[in-house]
Amino acid sequence: MPGEIFVEIQKVGNALRVAAIDGATAEEVVFQVPARTPRADIDTLARAKLAWKLKRAAANEKRPDTRPGRRGIEV
Repeated sequence: MPGEIFVEIQKVGNALRVAAIDGATAEEVVFQVPARTPRADIDTLARAKLAWKLKRAAANEKRPDTRPGRRGIEV
């Protein structure tokens, strides 16, 4: 689970663009939420997304190739 995180929030129309960075590993996640989302919910979601990304990185999982005409995972 991530420790200290840095959160940057930018208003884009009726949404908020959120960039969250883990202080220890510098891993970053970026997502959008509705503009009226409470800050506590944004922080909770940022922690959950960073924890998921760090877990995936620790397991050395790769995102499957989803380009059209491709099958399987390109290594």
